[in-house]
Amino acid sequence: MAQEKILIVDDEVVVAEDIRRQLRSLGYLVVGVVSSGNDAVRLAGEHRPDLILMDVKLKGPIDGIDAARTIHAEYGIPVIYLTAFSDEDTLERARQTLPLAYLIKPFVSSDLRAALELALFRYRVSRIAEQRGRWLDAVVQSMGDAVVTVDPLGRVTLLNPAAEQLTGWSQSDALGKAIQEVMVILDPKLRTPVPHPALHALGTPRPSRPSARPFLLIDRRGEERLICDSTAVIQDERGTASGVVLVFRPAAIV
Repeated sequence: MAQEKILIVDDEVVVAEDIRRQLRSLGYLVVGVVSSGNDAVRLAGEHRPDLILMDVKLKGPIDGIDAARTIHAEYGIPVIYLTAFSDEDTLERARQTLPLAYLIKPFVSSDLRAALELALFRYRVSRIAEQRGRWLDAVVQSMGDAVVTVDPLGRVTLLNPAAEQLTGWSQSDALGKAIQEVMVILDPKLRTPVPHPALHALGTPRPSRPSARPFLLIDRRGEERLICDSTAVIQDERGTASGVVLVFRPAAIV
């Protein structure tokens, strides 16, 4: 097992040393043991541990919750809280800092091991999801085809640069607006409004659908161009439509 780095923050010397001993026996690398929130912030920046075991109640100007909030904001390091206090006010403050787990004192080695393994696993999964999200965003932003996403109510949630160019809308201006306002679609022959592909897809969820015929897009500047499109409905874990991805490009004129 790789030696994940752990920082211990606890102002009870005996408890902190016992935790250090347990961590070493479990194969973790303890990069420091400190007793104050200020020292916790400092060592978090110096050592960048994989995880911090943070006592909620610390002496000094900032307690464990305040220290965890600062560390999360500056370094994004996850925290497991150690606490003998479980009153609702304390738990509510702690929840706001998004800890990975809680350990109620006193705890045994098996509880510590389970909490660490679960917390580190959850953190790895979240990091992978974040990295995939950044990768996907980079792909969408660099695509030559225009990409627009909408929420279940048909409001715009994303325009990539190609979509900004074709519609004449910037993403900042378009966010939250109805898709039929940002993308005015007409029948190219009759020049009459047609059901918007994104809204039509929301009403009849199905896999990606290439358009059977081109549409006439009227952009924000009033300019017209033929486009062809495909839509894909995004579904949540219950199979409910949570949005639509609309991909379109200028259509060939025949």
